[in-house]
Amino acid sequence: MRKKTGLGQKKELDAQLNLTPFIDLLSTCVCFLLITAVWIEIGTVEVKQSHGTSAAQEKKESYDLDLVFKDPTEMRLNLKKNGKRVKSFKVKDESFEGMLSQLNQTITGQVLTFKKKTIEIATATVTPRSTVDYGSLISTLDVLRKNKIVNIGVLTARGN
Repeated sequence: MRKKTGLGQKKELDAQLNLTPFIDLLSTCVCFLLITAVWIEIGTVEVKQSHGTSAAQEKKESYDLDLVFKDPTEMRLNLKKNGKRVKSFKVKDESFEGMLSQLNQTITGQVLTFKKKTIEIATATVTPRSTVDYGSLISTLDVLRKNKIVNIGVLTARGN
């Protein structure tokens, strides 16, 4: 009897793959990428064209501004450069609305044009007393934002 060739067992075409090691590797890579993404820093370089445009204008000096409430209708503005006070302004009026108006005039007329130069306020901090209500504080912050001072912090005064 002759043995027939080529009629052996049929192989299945469905291959069984063990996906567990692949999923483990993939989850490890995802965790590694999420953890190392913290150390990626995006750097920017400020570049201006020096000829042919208005980009060669003088650079504005950067100052800090502290606003300290003495009472709801009086505050003191301290203009600082490198942490040292260079000028102090007093804003006072009979009403809070009048004080806000004077604050706006002082910022636009004396602070932002200090020594007849246009300056830039890097940060502003507001220190209210306990007698100053929340609405007054927010109105003061609105005056600062109206004058394009956006880096604003609120400090608490001790012993008030």
